[in-house]
Amino acid sequence: MDFDLTEYNRIASMTNSREIAKELQAKSLEWKEQYYKLKRKTRNDAYNAHAKDTNNAKRRDLRKLKNENIIKPIETIKTTINPDDVDTDIKRSYKDATNIAKLNPNTINNYISVIKAVFNKYHKEPLADDAEVLKLLRNEKYEPKKLLKQNMYIVDNIRDIASNHSYQLSILYSIFSRLNGKNLKILRETIYPYSVEYKKVYTENRDNAVANTEITSKISFDKNEVLKNAELIEDDYEKLMYMLLFLIPTRRLYDYRITRIATKKKDTENEMFNWYYQGNIHINNTKNKDKMILQLPTEIIAIINKLPTDTDYIFGKAYIESTLSRKFSNITNRIYNSQFTPLDIRRLFATHSLNTTNDNGDVNNLFKNAKNMGHSLNQHLQYVKKPKI
Repeated sequence: MDFDLTEYNRIASMTNSREIAKELQAKSLEWKEQYYKLKRKTRNDAYNAHAKDTNNAKRRDLRKLKNENIIKPIETIKTTINPDDVDTDIKRSYKDATNIAKLNPNTINNYISVIKAVFNKYHKEPLADDAEVLKLLRNEKYEPKKLLKQNMYIVDNIRDIASNHSYQLSILYSIFSRLNGKNLKILRETIYPYSVEYKKVYTENRDNAVANTEITSKISFDKNEVLKNAELIEDDYEKLMYMLLFLIPTRRLYDYRITRIATKKKDTENEMFNWYYQGNIHINNTKNKDKMILQLPTEIIAIINKLPTDTDYIFGKAYIESTLSRKFSNITNRIYNSQFTPLDIRRLFATHSLNTTNDNGDVNNLFKNAKNMGHSLNQHLQYVKKPKI
């Protein structure tokens, strides 16, 4: 039969149906069957790719609707901004951003997810895989003029994005701040003032979260209680996740999401990741940029030692951040019959830490907990939540 992809691609790329029929007439029956089979597969793959984005968007909307009806342990004021309050004259001087190729793959995936989500909100079809912005994020060669044309919808709809999807402004700015061409910079200069306003409003409102004590009272950071709950979790990766956020000062789940198991000390020098090595976690990559070494308790070390020998990431694989967060919430739901986010637990641990200091007067321990959580004392106190009245 001698079927090969080069010949298939040549014929499949033809636009005249008569020419295609003429080419196929000269082929054997087996060759034509293989041609049609591959043609159907290509068509189905394209359809499924389109359907995947559409179905994912529907699932996100359903999750959002479901979450809106759940009584949350900690209620926060949704950060919204008024476009009329934005000072659109402010500019940020250009500086070289981190090269795309040097960004963590998970960061790139997050950027891609956000730009696809924003695009879907203003178009009737999903973002094409060959879109110039995706080429930019994949560190591929892109056409500046096309990139500008394909993303001018952001400029045209910036006030609506600010009003209804303001939480995505920071990532949008992170994507387009890398562009400094004479025409391309209109994208970053349009987004920047709105991104600044969002950060300001978010900072002002973050302290207004209140705890629903009927739910949050279920949480205890007592060591014996935590170990007792951990025994209810069968999967060792999930057990490890739970213990890392409850048994020691609660860091961002992101820090552990990119933590890998080092086989030699030199591995820990790779600053794109955090590393577990001989009873410690080497924090290289974290939000506040402060490197440190976390000493783990023997109970957590014992769980890590039980993991399969071929384990790379300590949670079994490199999770997407949103997926890992949902996984953690599901774990807490099984234990406490209430869903808690990783951020909820950080806030509750900060509150627990302050209350413990008020009881015993050990201010040094408050400073130590703040450092181990990965933030300053001022940030630590901002995390403390008042009870809902």
